[in-house]
Amino acid sequence: MSEQDTKNPSGIAGSIRLDPTVVARIASLAAKDIKGIYSVGKTSLLSFGDDPTRGVAAEIGEKQVAVDLDVVIEYGYDLRQVATELRSRTANELEKMTGREVVEINIHVVDIRLPEELQDKKKPRVI
Repeated sequence: MSEQDTKNPSGIAGSIRLDPTVVARIASLAAKDIKGIYSVGKTSLLSFGDDPTRGVAAEIGEKQVAVDLDVVIEYGYDLRQVATELRSRTANELEKMTGREVVEINIHVVDIRLPEELQDKKKPRVI
């Protein structure tokens, strides 16, 4: 956990402690509406809503944060464009919500989600 000393407008001093889970959730939720992102995490069997921190690792300092994201991309999307949008939206949300500078966002594309017609469909052995 990381602490940040703050002074609010009333002049009362204190600190804000951030658990890495909070930063991971913010990063994961920032990815939710980006076109081309199927899920955050290492498996395409789970999608958004299962565990918002799955596939996200966060490192928090007193003034900065860094995030690693594992994502599944939908087939047909430009990976570089999706990664650029993901990096931008994640950084904006993290800076807005935590007040810390985002110094690094690493994106690991772990799988491609194929359209239904391209997925292997097993035929039953018996009818």
